[in-house]
Amino acid sequence: MRRSTALLLAALLAVPGTRLAGQGGGTVLLPQPENPTSRVGTRGANFLEIGIGARGLALAGAYTALAEGVTSLYWNPAGIGEMEGPAAAVSVQQLYGEDGLDHSFVGGVLPVGTNGAFGISLTQLTSGDIERTTEAFPDGGDPAFGATFSYSATAAGLYYGRRLTDRLAIGIGLKFVTEGIDNAKANYYGLDVGTKFRTGLYGVHIAASLANLGSSSRFQGAAIERFSIDEFRPGFTQVQFSTTGVQMPTLFRFSVRSDVFGASDAVLGANPMHNFVALAEFQDAIDTDVQLLMGAEYSYRELVFLRGGKRWVNEKETDFRSGSHGLAVGGGVRLPLGGSRRLSFDYAFTDMDELNNIHVFSIEFGF
Repeated sequence: MRRSTALLLAALLAVPGTRLAGQGGGTVLLPQPENPTSRVGTRGANFLEIGIGARGLALAGAYTALAEGVTSLYWNPAGIGEMEGPAAAVSVQQLYGEDGLDHSFVGGVLPVGTNGAFGISLTQLTSGDIERTTEAFPDGGDPAFGATFSYSATAAGLYYGRRLTDRLAIGIGLKFVTEGIDNAKANYYGLDVGTKFRTGLYGVHIAASLANLGSSSRFQGAAIERFSIDEFRPGFTQVQFSTTGVQMPTLFRFSVRSDVFGASDAVLGANPMHNFVALAEFQDAIDTDVQLLMGAEYSYRELVFLRGGKRWVNEKETDFRSGSHGLAVGGGVRLPLGGSRRLSFDYAFTDMDELNNIHVFSIEFGF
């Protein structure tokens, strides 16, 4: 994975260019009407923008107004306020083929009182082994540092959701995030908030969430430190590179859900056997353009589910992408285990076009 080395080092060891800009002859790029400023790749802990759970990802991420169960901890913490019993879930996905990028989620929810619930979650992204290259050994094999290194990122969260009325629920979450490579880490503290509102009119639900609102950080550690000889004092002087401080990737979601048929207030009326839900969502992240997401879910007796969705990545210079980019499909089964116990299995497939496709598997057990 030598190609990943340059990308990781560029992201982790970015040095402000103010001083260096005056030392070279390069061209200074200024924002122009035809070339507006882009903030893509300018935030830390970007793995937080990778969705979790096969159900939400099969809907292409248009899940904020439907979010329920344990995976709602990521999409909209208000969803746990509607849960009636404890539950736990695990979700795993291998990103972009067999390059070793693994993304996993584990979480649990415990209702407290009659209208509230607490939840905890742990999300992790790992790169696998990457060939280590150094200035002295640009082709790898530096005996002083080892043949490989790896990147890892972890987010741990504590959440609370509450149903304020029979139509309105709210949720909040606090998270601690760390990312980096050996001896070069950055730590963040963040906040998630969300709300869900059932209008009672034609099966329409409205929801919004704000994720990753938090601190900035910079990478620190032995990997970005050097020792130099001090000509005025005997011995060595420890020098740490001035890495760029970066903020968390704040993301706002606004979603509308329509129960077409199935629910008591559905557009086409109640149906005890069949249920169909349509969703539309806008996402506006601090480091991307506004994105439109649409999804739909059909279920038979709340036991068998079929899902599909599409995400439009509204960014410049994307003519090379086909219409299938961001297209997602999936399904699942919900098995009753006697009493109020249930076990759910879900799967999602996402077409990433020029990148390899993504497969997601999730299991949730609850009461």
